[in-house]
Amino acid sequence: MNVTESTKLWLPDGTAVTMAAPLAGATGEGTVFAVADRPDWAAKVFHPGLSGLDAKLDKVAAMVGSPPPEAIQSDGFVVLAWPTEILTDGTDPVGFVMPRISTSTSVELHTMSNPSNRSNPMPSAPQWTQHATWNHLVNVAANLCLALESVHRVEAVIGDFQERNILVSDTTRVTLVDCDSMQFTDSGGRQFLCPVGRPEFTAPELAGLDLRAQAREQPSDLFALAVHVHQLLMAGNHPFLRGHWTGAGEQPHALALARSGDWAGGPGSRLLTHPLAPPVTYLPPDIQQLFVRAFSVGASDPGARPSAGEWRQALSHIQITTCGGRAHQIPLGCAVCPWCAIDAERAARRARRVPMNTGPHPVPAHPSAPLPPPGPQPPPPDTFLGMNPRTYLIMLAVVVSVVVLAAIIIIAVVLSG
Repeated sequence: MNVTESTKLWLPDGTAVTMAAPLAGATGEGTVFAVADRPDWAAKVFHPGLSGLDAKLDKVAAMVGSPPPEAIQSDGFVVLAWPTEILTDGTDPVGFVMPRISTSTSVELHTMSNPSNRSNPMPSAPQWTQHATWNHLVNVAANLCLALESVHRVEAVIGDFQERNILVSDTTRVTLVDCDSMQFTDSGGRQFLCPVGRPEFTAPELAGLDLRAQAREQPSDLFALAVHVHQLLMAGNHPFLRGHWTGAGEQPHALALARSGDWAGGPGSRLLTHPLAPPVTYLPPDIQQLFVRAFSVGASDPGARPSAGEWRQALSHIQITTCGGRAHQIPLGCAVCPWCAIDAERAARRARRVPMNTGPHPVPAHPSAPLPPPGPQPPPPDTFLGMNPRTYLIMLAVVVSVVVLAAIIIIAVVLSG
C-alpha cells in the first residue's frame, strides 16, 4: 500500500486515522507523518518492501503491549516516544502511532553539548539555546539519566544510543525518539535486536561484533551515557576523539581507545587533555570517579560502569558557583576556572600568530612555525655617495649640461643689452 498525505489507516478498534503532511523525509524504514485532527500524535508507516518487516511489526506490537510506566510524565511531557497503537490498512499492520514531539522548542543533544551550535543556532532553529548555561547542561545530563532509567526498567536496551535520537526541550527535559529501533524482549522471551549503532557511542565489548546477530546488555547503554555526560560537562569534547595523543604512531580510532581505556585526561591514559579542553579534574571528585569507572575500569569490566541512577544522583548534588572573573559557571570547590584558562590559551595563540607577509615568501600555515629562511643574497655593489658609479656619472653629466646652458643664456642676454 502506497501511503501518502490524506491516506486513511485504522487502529485495531476500527478508528480511522488520516495521514497529514510528512514530518520528515522518508528513512530507510519508512515515513513519519503528522496525524490529521491529532496534533499530539505522529504515525510511522513502514515501507512495504522493508527487509524483516514481519519481525519489525511483531516487535512494535510487543512494545505497544509493554509501555514503560514513566514514558509520559504526570504533566504530559513525553520522555519516550514509545509506540502506543498499531496502524493497519484495514487488514494487515503497516506501522504504528506514537507521541509527537514538537521540534519548535526541542533540539538534538549535540546542539546542547557543542558550544558553537548552542550559541549560534540557525535562524530556523530554536533560539533559546543561546541562553543555556553550564547549570542547564548539568540538568540536561541528569534528565538524560532519567530517560535511560525508564528504558531499563522494562528490560529494554537503547542500543543505538546516539545524539540524534535524543531531543532536549527548552526546559532541559529530555525525550528519546526512534524507540522502535531499541532492543526489546517480549513477555514470551522473544528478543528483538537493535542492528545499528554509531562507533563513537558503541561500548568496547561490542567492537567487531555483528550487531544484527549480537544481543546487547544494559551496560553498553551505560557506556554511551557516560560519553554523553562527558560531552555535556566538557564543552562538547568526546573522551575518545579529542585530546593530545602521546602513544606510538597515530592516534587510534575511538573504539580502539575505548577498548584500551585511554580517554582524554584519564588516569594513566596515553590520551592527554587537549589544550583547549577543560581537564576532568575541575569536576567534583565523585563525578571524576564515575568517569573512571565508566571508561577506565569499564573498558574491561562492563559491570563496573555507573548506573543511570548513580549518575543522576551525583549530578543532582553538584553545587555551582561563578568563577573569580565572574564570567563562567563552575562547580563549587573548583580551584582554577577551566573556561578562563581556555580563554587565556586562545588569546595567547592569537598573539603568537605571524602577521600576513607581503614579501615573496609565503606565511607558514602553523602560527608558531618559524618563517622560512631567506635564500642566498648577491653581494652589495661598490657605491660612491650612496650610488653606484654608473648612476653617479650620468647625474654628473646632467648637472654640467645644465650649468653650460645657463651660462650661454646669461652671456646672450648681456651682449644683446
